[in-house]
Amino acid sequence: MSESLKHRVQQIKNLPTVPVIAQQVLGLIKDDLISVSKLEKIVENDPAISAKILSVANSAYFKSKTPTRTLSNAILRIGFNNVRNIALGISLMTVFDDGKRGTEFDYHRIFNHSVSVGFTAGMLSQYIRQDTMGEILINGLLHDIGYLIMNRYFIEDYRKVIEMFEKEGSLLDAEKKVLEFTHAEIGGWLADKWNLPGTVSDTIAYHHVPSLAKKNLKYVAVIHIADYITTRDIFSPTKRDPNYPFDPASLEVLGISENDLKEIEAKIAGENLSKEIFD
Repeated sequence: MSESLKHRVQQIKNLPTVPVIAQQVLGLIKDDLISVSKLEKIVENDPAISAKILSVANSAYFKSKTPTRTLSNAILRIGFNNVRNIALGISLMTVFDDGKRGTEFDYHRIFNHSVSVGFTAGMLSQYIRQDTMGEILINGLLHDIGYLIMNRYFIEDYRKVIEMFEKEGSLLDAEKKVLEFTHAEIGGWLADKWNLPGTVSDTIAYHHVPSLAKKNLKYVAVIHIADYITTRDIFSPTKRDPNYPFDPASLEVLGISENDLKEIEAKIAGENLSKEIFD
């Protein structure tokens, strides 16, 4: 951790704790006797999360002609790990929802971008035949949680970041110049603070600089590429970043070529799944 980041996080007061539902879902990861009924009981206690999981189950992503109306059927359709990780990601992100809409720090817009990255990463995982959809979803949902910390605790400084970004065209460079750390770095700090799984922490911290990751390289590479694809569409958390620092080494980690990437982008183009599910 840089000295600048260490100094800033020491100033944070009243950092949200991990929500009860997230603690319960995390507990399932360590539970040897996990079951659909246990997960259903946890999720049904939060009507908002339940509704979103049903929306996911009935979305085009899972391509079913028969509507799902119960959580138990949604879990069977989506898969236990997917539901567990969707519930975990949504519950952790909502602790930062300030109810504001239509600003550069619009929680809803950042949330939609994160969902878009999660599902784009899921499609990418299918393309490369990696059976890690549930884990990829949670990584996508949380990869930009650092923006929400900035919005909550460093709002005035981050407005300066946005002003510099609009003039000079690189969001990460603007963050480094104004704050001396990035949203990815502070997001990784929060993941460690909350004791989230290492795959999540590494993906958050290194999704812009995958070459620096020492562990969980495929997870980081998938989210980096998915973020690169979706940051150029309407779900960017601020606006389109023409200078997004794409790392070609991520393609090598996943064993795909630049032509493969173009094919993936073409397949994903127009799939506004996060808009369909969460608007």
